[in-house]
Amino acid sequence: MNKPRQPLVKSIAQHNALNQNVKKSNPSLIFINTHINGSRLRAMIDTGATHSFITQGAISTLYHSAIPPCDRIAQLGDGQTTLKIVGEVQLFLQFNKVFTPLNVLFVKTMNTDFILGSDWCTKNAARIDYENNQVSIRSSCGRVFIPYHKSIDCLTLDVKSINVIHIPPRESYTVQAKVELSSADTVYFSPVDPIQFEKSIVMSPSLLHINNYTTYLEVYNPHDYTYTLPMNTLLGRVTHAPYEMHSCLSFDTSRETLPLSPQHHIFNTIELEQKPSETSNTIDKLITHIKNVPEQQQLRLILQQHMKIFDISKITQANTHIQHTINTGDSLPISSRLYPRTIEQRRELQDEIQKMTQTNQIRPSNSPWSSPVIIHKKKD
Repeated sequence: MNKPRQPLVKSIAQHNALNQNVKKSNPSLIFINTHINGSRLRAMIDTGATHSFITQGAISTLYHSAIPPCDRIAQLGDGQTTLKIVGEVQLFLQFNKVFTPLNVLFVKTMNTDFILGSDWCTKNAARIDYENNQVSIRSSCGRVFIPYHKSIDCLTLDVKSINVIHIPPRESYTVQAKVELSSADTVYFSPVDPIQFEKSIVMSPSLLHINNYTTYLEVYNPHDYTYTLPMNTLLGRVTHAPYEMHSCLSFDTSRETLPLSPQHHIFNTIELEQKPSETSNTIDKLITHIKNVPEQQQLRLILQQHMKIFDISKITQANTHIQHTINTGDSLPISSRLYPRTIEQRRELQDEIQKMTQTNQIRPSNSPWSSPVIIHKKKD
């Protein structure tokens, strides 16, 4: 057995160039099936991990050589999460009729049983074919093609807070969290069950992007006091996001006195390929000058809560409870005659009246007071 290198899990490859033209693949959630000593095992390919890992539960189902004791620590790419290495074992992975030996680090628990890291990918010249949903490896007989394991929805990864967070009363806060996954374009986040979660905060199911084992999500404090979120708090779990999300949960923070309940939740339909609205594009342009990613994300969430302000696609108006009156004293009503207009001017006037009537800006009136409408063409 070769002397193992000092274990360090970090991001070593980026797939941005490949992902630009791929809409339906999630490159960090790739699973393939392999046989080890006659037993079938599902493996997740993570090119961001420098080593391959297997859990105690998975290794117990396999026939393997004796595992020498080991006491080392592997560090994830977020710089804080660690895995305790129990030992190292050599396994022979079978793909069709091809066997590939691999030294695997043995850990007690992980969110998935078996991870094939970049050591396996490099040794076997692995190629990921996103278009055909398959992985190929080099062999003496040419390249061997391994199809994706399609049932990946069962993978569940914990999402935990990285730092101690102080959330002001009745405010939302963008929290940086860690996930045992190097990167993912889109994963579905589900918060911990409120009945079992006694942290007195509100989170909504959402679609997250993972980069370098970290992600950002919004946490809302519905109380009148500042709430402290401890470090390493379990916020929820992420799973593979299907190509179309049937529902996603959001919460209404406008209620100031009543505690939030399931009745306050709003369900929306979201499609991952849906184009961003003009309002979203406007908000993105307003924050492009902010280079700090967490600050930019936090400001985006604040602006999105008041998205109606930036929506100029339709006419809006402010409503008040004040009754507006004009004291005319003893003056008689004034009624001015109409000005002659062309057919085109009358058509434009009628169109404007109809638009303003539909938006409740004006209403029909029988008042004896009247004045002709003046149409003035705007300058370019």
